[in-house]
Amino acid sequence: MSLLFMNAENKITIKSVSIDDARLPAVIHDAIGNPSPDKVLEVIGSYKNSDHSITGAFIGNILVGILGLYKTSEVITIRHISVLQDFQKQGIGTLLLEEVKKQYKGCKIVAETDTESVDFYAKSGFTCHEFKGPYGNLRYECELNL
Repeated sequence: MSLLFMNAENKITIKSVSIDDARLPAVIHDAIGNPSPDKVLEVIGSYKNSDHSITGAFIGNILVGILGLYKTSEVITIRHISVLQDFQKQGIGTLLLEEVKKQYKGCKIVAETDTESVDFYAKSGFTCHEFKGPYGNLRYECELNL
């Protein structure tokens, strides 16, 4: 999968990312709670399974965003979505999500998120319900049936 999108300033390519890509830790870092270097590597390693994948957004050779997911026959679970801070609010996360929606038409997509990101999912058509997280914090379970 390699798609090309253009915005006013940059060409954005959406394609699969290898877990061995040296650029991956810097991008996935912000999508991980308490991201120590070891924890970042552990999370990346969890994508070795064939039912997990990472899709990236590239501007030239720069990996600017990722969407990591876990898939079963009928449910796609978004595990991580992250865009480098300098590239946020430019539609990159939306492009990544739209690619997943196209690729997995007919499936249900779910994501667990926080207050900071719940609007992103709601604007993308997800129905979100709040619940109390394991540390007493407010979390959201978001779901989209395609």
